[in-house]
Amino acid sequence: MKPRNKLPRRLVILYQMPESWLNVHSIWEAASADPAWEVRVVVLPFLHKDYDWKREKSKDHLDGLGVAHEFWDAFDLRAAAGAVFLFTSPYDSTRPPEYHFENIRQLAGATAYVPYGLETGGGEINHLYQYGQPIAKGASAIFVRGADAREMYARHCPTGAGHVLVTGLPRMDGFAGLDRFPVDPGLRQQIGDRKAVLWNAHFSFDADLWSTFDLLGEGIFDAFESRPDLALLFRPHPLLWKQLTNMGILDEAGVRAFKRELEEKGVVVDERPDHRHAFAASAAMLSDVGSFLLEYLVTGKPVLYLENRDGLGVNEVGKSLISFYDKASDMNAVRDFLDRVSSGDDPGRQRRISAIDGFFPQLDGKAGQRALRHLGSLVR
Repeated sequence: MKPRNKLPRRLVILYQMPESWLNVHSIWEAASADPAWEVRVVVLPFLHKDYDWKREKSKDHLDGLGVAHEFWDAFDLRAAAGAVFLFTSPYDSTRPPEYHFENIRQLAGATAYVPYGLETGGGEINHLYQYGQPIAKGASAIFVRGADAREMYARHCPTGAGHVLVTGLPRMDGFAGLDRFPVDPGLRQQIGDRKAVLWNAHFSFDADLWSTFDLLGEGIFDAFESRPDLALLFRPHPLLWKQLTNMGILDEAGVRAFKRELEEKGVVVDERPDHRHAFAASAAMLSDVGSFLLEYLVTGKPVLYLENRDGLGVNEVGKSLISFYDKASDMNAVRDFLDRVSSGDDPGRQRRISAIDGFFPQLDGKAGQRALRHLGSLVR
């Protein structure tokens, strides 16, 4: 029951992609359990040339989680005036114009953002991606995982870091107790008695060049084909598949055929919205620059950073992070890493585990609750 004679605070979560729901799930969960809040999830399209957004996919995802939701084209924005609006993507170009940040800010009681993505990516262009977008500059609150993440806003955001709060990252609440996460039995069955190695390939093999997919992909697929004790758990960036078609490398039928071919060779192609299944089921990871490069640290498992020497590489946080990882820019180093995974040889384990607290100082599953308390203070 809502308290009598007192209107609840209102929270509007702008959902765009199934893959981004984990960013805000724990905030939604905390608000849904608190009678002082009324929470609504509004589904927007994710408008991007390299992403095939489907209304049905979003609906099925949220229905499966039991999350009540409504679509942007049936939502009355004016009636939500004064609410807190929580964004899951910083990019206005991915949203319908009426949901661009400046339009929302004019009617919202407060605005907030939970960062996603390329926190480790280098290059001035990535500073613009992460710290120069309208929401990064103008949000009432941005919730980050640690002091080093806040310092990146202080260095690179034109408005500084006064609006950035170190609450722990709500996205990571779901990783507290990952060893108890109920992995999809279908994934376990696909892996069988093999050791699974997660491969996270980025899609940027035509511009920023964070990806090594075009450089090392064929060699990686071949390496696993000759190792029956290892299962390749292939979970690329969600924009990679459409990127292949946009560049004319494969058409849509070709992408489907490619996935079938991989599965026939024993590769596990993972397209589940929730990447915790892949994190929990794998024994190690190969990764380009990307959010997984940082997030996977909390598993304590071995990581091989795949370096594109012609690309933008990593930023200050990324340089610190990869000092705890193995690194490869050619297949010889990849094969050496797979040898170690196969044998169980992991000399860097204790150093990685000791680094977790530094990168994730509040990994206690309560970041969403802390973020919600702060949002409440903005709209009293």
